[in-house]
Amino acid sequence: MSGTKKERIPLIGLPGMTHEGKLAMISQFLGFGMDAYDMGLVIILAPVLTHVFVPPSKAGLAWQYVMILLTYSITMAARPFGSAFFGHYADKFGRRRIFLITMAGVGIVAGVTAFLPTYAEIGIWAWVLFALMRFLMGFIFGGEYAVGHTFAMELCPKDIRGRVGGIIQSGFPFGYMLNAFVFAAFSAVMSEEAMIAVGWRYVFLTGLIPVFIALVIRRMLPESPMYKLAKEKGELEKHPFLSLFKPPTLWTFLIILVFMSGLFIRDYTVYSYIPDILTLKGHGFDYTTYSLIYGFSLFITVLGYIFYGWLSDYIGRRKLTILWNIYILIIGIPAYYLLYIAALSHIIGLALLATIIVCSLKFTWGMLPAWLAENFPTKRRSSGVGFGYSGGVFVGAWYSIYTWWVHSIPQIQAIEGEVQWLSPAIVGIIGAVMCIIAILFVPERKGVDLAEIKE
Repeated sequence: MSGTKKERIPLIGLPGMTHEGKLAMISQFLGFGMDAYDMGLVIILAPVLTHVFVPPSKAGLAWQYVMILLTYSITMAARPFGSAFFGHYADKFGRRRIFLITMAGVGIVAGVTAFLPTYAEIGIWAWVLFALMRFLMGFIFGGEYAVGHTFAMELCPKDIRGRVGGIIQSGFPFGYMLNAFVFAAFSAVMSEEAMIAVGWRYVFLTGLIPVFIALVIRRMLPESPMYKLAKEKGELEKHPFLSLFKPPTLWTFLIILVFMSGLFIRDYTVYSYIPDILTLKGHGFDYTTYSLIYGFSLFITVLGYIFYGWLSDYIGRRKLTILWNIYILIIGIPAYYLLYIAALSHIIGLALLATIIVCSLKFTWGMLPAWLAENFPTKRRSSGVGFGYSGGVFVGAWYSIYTWWVHSIPQIQAIEGEVQWLSPAIVGIIGAVMCIIAILFVPERKGVDLAEIKE
């Protein structure tokens, strides 16, 4: 009897994790953190970069700012293509080789960006080159999580995939926290003129530090045992990416696409509108206070991703996500309203409480590495994980338009006024409904051996 009893998973630690598995986890935490670090630099350096790459305009700094933010969108648009490309070749030729290439590519592009000529030197071509670097970075990072997430999950014990995935996923908000700290440090010792002249170059070069560490770790790692087994059995496919669009994998992929679209909509309506709500267009918290609250929200998100991934190992990804999204349906509007009232009344304690609640709407991301890996067989896992993850951008990236449509409804506008707090809450709730509907059609695979997943 005792021999058939399932062992209880320890609440803390990484039981059963090999040395290689831990290295893979750390490597991907750094890789995913570098993703956020790089993306965040464009946002946080935007006031500086407008003077570096963009021509003066009669429309003023506002137009120059838009030109820099446009490169952020270019980065996002490139990701699905990178996921498809690198995911496909990781399924054909192996994970290790490809994720060494992606991380090296990140380092090269970061280094080249730091030495780009300015508008004063070559005119509009400076912006074109910067936009090209942003496209290449997005393309490479699309492959980075397609391969890195897959590799880490394949080296992870089946009973703790959720918590390991949560740790990896927490690298993203950690990266945002880190770039805010680095920018603050440079700004403290350099004048605005110095930042425009040369400081921005140093900031981009700091990204080479985590890249170097990740590359050193990855060179120490072997090929994924699951991939090697699939290769030995002759299970590899000639066109793994294209096989995503053939039944029955097609149905799984479409369900994941709906889920990820809902998740991206939910995510963007949190972080994109927290700044506007907290500052109330100059009538809320000052920028220093807002920055501290925003940094606190990122810290809460780091912990939340780890907590959600850990909890999914016990409750199950499917059940937990359904319950969590029902929680979002209930708490979504009150949470945004609480944030709005906190800013209106300038009560920092209330703002921190509201921030914790609003950030909790994002915690589902903590289970993604495990959940996505559990829905595709080894022979097309990198393609499925990568394109399934980034494919949600096709619908989710237009969240601002959806929010504006909701805001333009007279009844909604009468309630929220000029500051959009109700409309993003409603759009976020729609995203939660999409997540619930999609995951209802996905079987629970918590604790299943990834090598046994066939179709």
